[in-house]
Amino acid sequence: MKKKLFFPLIIISIIFLIGFINYKESFSNINDNSILEPLKIDLLTASVEDLIKLPYIGPSKANAIVKYRDTYGFSSVEDIKNVPGIGEKTFLNIKDYIYLSKSVYEVKDKTININTASFEQLIGLPGIGKVNAQKIIDYRLLKKIETLEELKKLGISSSTLKKIEGKVTF
Repeated sequence: MKKKLFFPLIIISIIFLIGFINYKESFSNINDNSILEPLKIDLLTASVEDLIKLPYIGPSKANAIVKYRDTYGFSSVEDIKNVPGIGEKTFLNIKDYIYLSKSVYEVKDKTININTASFEQLIGLPGIGKVNAQKIIDYRLLKKIETLEELKKLGISSSTLKKIEGKVTF
């Protein structure tokens, strides 16, 4: 009985030893700094490819970030929440991985005319997505928009109106 158990026990021990040696060798080639170094991306210079490396950021959100940066700029990391498709939850997931290399970034286009802006320009406004952009376009076909209060009648929230205040003209 002891002889029957001896050989399987030896074989199992050898397999375990070989697996342990291979496991140890697989980690010996990894640079220890690469494990410990967190991913940090500068919002002011990051490419679409860089931004895709962030958790929960795919190609469309990365393109939206670059488009927002080129249009409005970033003055703080929190400004990324103004990018269409990036809300508080996504921000909380990526905030530890992003930074600004400068504290101030010049805004290229300060304001847009809400009555003449294209669909793409409207989507670029903070908090205005595709649905709200289409509501604005449909409404202005009927009547010229003259105040932010008129946008509130279209169902655009007060918090969104605060975000676009100063960025739109009529």
